[in-house]
Amino acid sequence: MNDLNAKIQKFAQLILDANNIVVLTGAGMSTESGIADFRSPGTGLWEKVNPDEFASIHS
Repeated sequence: MNDLNAKIQKFAQLILDANNIVVLTGAGMSTESGIADFRSPGTGLWEKVNPDEFASIHS
């Protein structure tokens, strides 16, 4: 088994043994998965709603 495979096996075992898992990703990960972001022209969530109305401290 090469070094990369050994690391993958170790990582997989850590996941199997874990009680909780947290994964932190950037905005590009969700967009690539088809989840709308907030700012993309034409498709972003702020194109559909007014950010001042939905994302302010007053709302």
